[in-house]
Amino acid sequence: MQQISAILPIKTRGRHYADNIGRCDILFSSLRHFTTPDLFHRFVIIVPHDEVEEVRGYAKAWSDFPIEVIDESLYMGAFNEFSQRHQIRNWHRQQIIKINAPEWIETEYFLIFDPDCFATHAFDYDSLIVDGRAITHLKGRSVEPYYWEASAKLLDVDPHLDREGVWWTPATLSRSLCLSLQQRLEAVNGTDWKRVLLANYAIDWTEYTLYWLNAEHADLLDRYHTTAVPPQRTLHASESVWFADKMQEWDAAHYFAQESDGLFAVVQSNTKIPLDQVVAKLSPYFPIEIQPYERHVDPVLKGAELYSAVVRKGLKMVQKLLGNGAGIKG
Repeated sequence: MQQISAILPIKTRGRHYADNIGRCDILFSSLRHFTTPDLFHRFVIIVPHDEVEEVRGYAKAWSDFPIEVIDESLYMGAFNEFSQRHQIRNWHRQQIIKINAPEWIETEYFLIFDPDCFATHAFDYDSLIVDGRAITHLKGRSVEPYYWEASAKLLDVDPHLDREGVWWTPATLSRSLCLSLQQRLEAVNGTDWKRVLLANYAIDWTEYTLYWLNAEHADLLDRYHTTAVPPQRTLHASESVWFADKMQEWDAAHYFAQESDGLFAVVQSNTKIPLDQVVAKLSPYFPIEIQPYERHVDPVLKGAELYSAVVRKGLKMVQKLLGNGAGIKG
């Protein structure tokens, strides 16, 4: 049987993470309903050091999948070199982890998940990989040009904002192209790729824009990626829930209907939509089992993360005033 791998970074403590175990329960419930665990050669969950044992306990509920819980501190020592609170963005932390996927997987292709994703239609290997290439959902780069511009500067390439590019999680990426990206970042910047990205915490690079721009520059996109041709479904539903006020009007029946497109959708975690509302919205379409879990709500940690975000915003403003194309280091 042909298989892919999966990568899922998890945090359970901080501003938006207290319900991530419950969100993962929704994700795995949807995967059980719409595919089979043996699709995955390995399902890698990467967790901060102080959350590893707790997450391993919760992951027993998902053990029908080939789960491997990994302590990020064993592989991400570079994080320790950027010790000031504002230097490590949780958003960037998880993106670096995704680019590092080749260290943990053996298959050419792997699906990237976040805890707030879920499947909406049945899928198998052939739904994701066609003629040896990954089905890829595209959007115009002009929708969010700042991500493409920031990544282009780190790679020393043209952002080509008039073109389309890969859309966000979930996405199917190539192990070979991730390794190529790591090599390009090191060649252009003269140091380890993780440190390049960490040092540029004040600009809005993303894992997907870096990945796509590098593959485009290397003329490798057509070798590893393709788009869906109907009746093949693309990866993303046409609408997900990105803002709390959209939850009520999001028509789940439409996106789970047989005639709808898109294999996955998202109810974004930072919307603060209560988990029970998400379960109520989705449970008519697949069985959902939520295990008891401890919610880590720490006002001090939330305050520290908010402070960090404010500091980074100030650094970005300074950077724009200086007209500096690279990130602020320090």
